[in-house]
Amino acid sequence: MAFALSDFKKTSRKAGGKRTLYPHQLKDDRYLAAISYAIDYYERMVGRARHELQAETLLEFFGDPRLARGIVACLSRYYVWHQPTIDEVVDAQTCTAMRRLGLDHPIALRAHLYRYVNENHGGFLPSVGRATALEALCADLPLDRHTFETLLTLDAPANAVLVKIAGTPTPREIVQLYNYHSIETALCAASTLRLTLGGPIWSGLRTVHNLSRRYGLRYSVEYGSDGLLAGTVTILWPGQRDALGSYRRHGRRLAQALLRLVQAHPDAPLAGAATVHLQGQVYNYTLNAATFKTLGAQLQRSPSEEAWEPAVASHLLLDWNRAFLRGETGGWRLRRDPEPLITERGLIVPEFVALRGQQRASIVLADSRTAAEALIEPLRALNGRARVLVAVEAQWAGLLSALPVIVVPYAERPAARLLAGALPSPNDAAPAGESRWQHLQRLLEQEGFVDETRLAALLECTPAQLAARLQGWRSERASYLPGIGLCTPETVQELRELLQSGALRQAA
Repeated sequence: MAFALSDFKKTSRKAGGKRTLYPHQLKDDRYLAAISYAIDYYERMVGRARHELQAETLLEFFGDPRLARGIVACLSRYYVWHQPTIDEVVDAQTCTAMRRLGLDHPIALRAHLYRYVNENHGGFLPSVGRATALEALCADLPLDRHTFETLLTLDAPANAVLVKIAGTPTPREIVQLYNYHSIETALCAASTLRLTLGGPIWSGLRTVHNLSRRYGLRYSVEYGSDGLLAGTVTILWPGQRDALGSYRRHGRRLAQALLRLVQAHPDAPLAGAATVHLQGQVYNYTLNAATFKTLGAQLQRSPSEEAWEPAVASHLLLDWNRAFLRGETGGWRLRRDPEPLITERGLIVPEFVALRGQQRASIVLADSRTAAEALIEPLRALNGRARVLVAVEAQWAGLLSALPVIVVPYAERPAARLLAGALPSPNDAAPAGESRWQHLQRLLEQEGFVDETRLAALLECTPAQLAARLQGWRSERASYLPGIGLCTPETVQELRELLQSGALRQAA
């Protein structure tokens, strides 16, 4: 989540016809009190509408619009705006009745109001007598006038409600998060990235090669006059413009590759330089020891001689897709390369994030003792404020057993069924008075997918009878795929992408 350029605070100096870029870094404690106030303010705002947020209050405390917007962007990792739906405002019985009428969305309600006004009031409803007209309209609906007016604009951005998706951050965590994203924003606009690597050269080069293949990057290696005997090597990652002339799309992959390189070999990067293009200006950006430390290079780690390999992650992704189609993941879906979890004591770089409705869990792969040891301090600092699952080789699982994290040991490769089984299972208990069709609708809205096994059990029929059983149930948000289950349009699109990538053909 690099900052938007309007939120990116930076300085620059010009010398010798070249501009040097300095992304803003919070290096002292002078903003901790203001950040603490911002966190407390967001905590008080949880559950309240967006139109109640007083953004100018935060600006007064930070005194700098760009800095304030950057801090707000960092807080969005913990607090998000949720657009409420009709079933969150009215009771289940009323919601069912509205759904039968086809009025279970604010757009449908507004269209219903427009038709009524056109037919009965000549297409215009003045403020005088408006309440009487709405009372007449609501006489045929299971709603009173005040609820109807509330639902009319329920999807307006100003009516979004602030919800909390992770534990309360500390001010120092927000400082670390801001510093990281400030550096990431500069790297995302890089046309070239040059790194000098030391330490175990061969394993570092192997990692660079694997990362370049994983993220679709080109790279070249430059040696000095003494070759590898010099103990250092220079890597050049060139950027690539998109159709609009921006490096940002390709730069995200470049930043992700650098992050994983620093995580795999924290001792390797000795220096770096990037050519950055921002708003028509070209800058030189120097990466030093402080930069690499912000990106996650931990001093307590011993030099790593193990290259980063993509095989375990690729196998797990394919295994998970197969298990998902068989309904063995409890509705959890995987996404690659999520944002890192940033703490006061270092970064946690997940390989995947598992998603189910509004729930999320970061999945970290630790295939060596060095990788497991590097997680100890950041996980202890995180203290369970975010759900993290660590798949670790069995012999190193004891290192993480006392930490507030889900630990899943494995022998050769992590199995999708075991990892999904360690995550919270779907809440299949139906509220009192809920019909099976209401239960089905709720599962579909929460998870986006109901596999055939659960679907047949819920509807008390065999899988062969599902198509006939669902024929009388209509939902604009659902499609039944024989052999797979009931899916939302978003899930159908994901399955189509999997099919195009060949994952489903391999799963078959």
